[in-house]
Amino acid sequence: MIRISDGRYLQSIFGIPVAVDIFRATTNIVTMFMKGAEEVIPILNVEEGLKYKKMGYLTFGEKDTEKIKEFDYGNSPTETLELDLKGEKIVILTSNGTKLIKNLGEGTIIASFLNLNAVARYLRNKEVHIFLAHSKDGVQTEDSEFAYALAKRILDPNADINVHIEKSRNGSGAVRLKNKGFEKDIETCLRVDVTEIIPVYKQGKIINSI
Repeated sequence: MIRISDGRYLQSIFGIPVAVDIFRATTNIVTMFMKGAEEVIPILNVEEGLKYKKMGYLTFGEKDTEKIKEFDYGNSPTETLELDLKGEKIVILTSNGTKLIKNLGEGTIIASFLNLNAVARYLRNKEVHIFLAHSKDGVQTEDSEFAYALAKRILDPNADINVHIEKSRNGSGAVRLKNKGFEKDIETCLRVDVTEIIPVYKQGKIINSI
C-alpha cells in the first residue's frame, strides 16, 4: 500500500513515513550526507540553531527561501555540493521541510530525486506513506510530481519518470526559485539516482543509516 498525503495537514501515519521537500530541504539533507556529514538535526527556530552553533554544529537555514543571516549557510544544495562536510554535525531550519520531518517523527525516510531508486528499493513490498511538505503559499508541483515518481519506481523499478521531472522543472517551486535567484538549485535537485544514501530520522536526528 502506498499513500500520499499533504504534510501540512498531518493526521495519521500508515506504514513507513517518507518526507518530501524537493526544492530544497530533503534534497539538501541528502546532499549533506553525500558530502560526509555525520548527523543532521532538524530544528524549528533560529534560537535553537544558535545554541547548537555554540556547541560546534554547522548551521544551515532559510526563511522564505532566503538564508538566515545568523547561520553559516542557507538551504542551497548547489552550495552544499561545494563543501567538505566530513564528520560534521549540522542543524538545519527551513520554512517547511524541517517541521514536516519532526512532525513525522521516528523512522522517517528522507527522500529526493538524488536517492530515488535507493529509497524505492528499500520501500518495495512495504506499507508506505509519502508526505509532501508543500508550502504556506500552496501546493508545490515538484513535491507532488516526486511522490508520483517514487510510487511508480516502488511498483516498477524501470518506470519512466521523465514526465514528472519535466513538470517539476517548470512548476510552481521552480518559478519561486528562479525569482529568488536560485535557478541553479532547480537542476541540482532534479538529478536522478546519484547516491544510494537513505537518511533516516532517529531519536531526534537524521543519520545515514536505515
